[in-house]
Amino acid sequence: MNKRIGGLEDWNLSEERLTHLTNRACVRIHLAYPDYKTFLAYPPAARRREIARTFREAFSALKLLLKGIPFERIGSSVRPRGVKVELPLHRVGELIREDFIGHISIEAIDGLEKKAAREPEGSFWSIKARFATQIEDQESGLQPYEDRILLIKAVDEQDAQKKLLKSFESYEEPYLNASGRLVRWKFEKFLDAYDTSVSSIEAFSSEQGVEVFSELANRKLKPEDVWKLNP
Repeated sequence: MNKRIGGLEDWNLSEERLTHLTNRACVRIHLAYPDYKTFLAYPPAARRREIARTFREAFSALKLLLKGIPFERIGSSVRPRGVKVELPLHRVGELIREDFIGHISIEAIDGLEKKAAREPEGSFWSIKARFATQIEDQESGLQPYEDRILLIKAVDEQDAQKKLLKSFESYEEPYLNASGRLVRWKFEKFLDAYDTSVSSIEAFSSEQGVEVFSELANRKLKPEDVWKLNP
């Protein structure tokens, strides 16, 4: 698991510097989610109980490390997920090394000011849009339409749509078909949107690839599609 202390960049800090700082910080300590392979020996109904028990054991270990420091529990008593607590920064660097801790996020630091917020960088959005084929004077029959998926960098879905609407003006430009009639692809509506969570163009050259769109659906389960761990 790649552990991370979130929020350090807001104060121009690194994990190495934390070991020398005594400023008190308000942090959220999140317990690591246990490896699912540990629970495969149990039947499905028992796995949730065992996962909850593992979280409780990790929570007890965390309380011992905090040594009586007041904290606010994250999650329930049956399935605790972590704590919100105020600690010296050097303790944060120590705690992140514990196996049962997943990640820590820093929310505030005494005596330090956050960097000025930067303009949001945005990410690549896949936008699905429908265009209807309009033919001059056609009043009946079947009307073709086109569903396009376009990739554009934007701050959010609304920003992506706003940018695309400008480009649609040229896409809708009429042309003459083989019969001499005017044809245009008229934008009709936005159908869906998908945030790839990728902000760098270099990611599209990676061997892992980038998921640029996703749609979920249901179908009838076939015998050959049944997954059993112990057939």
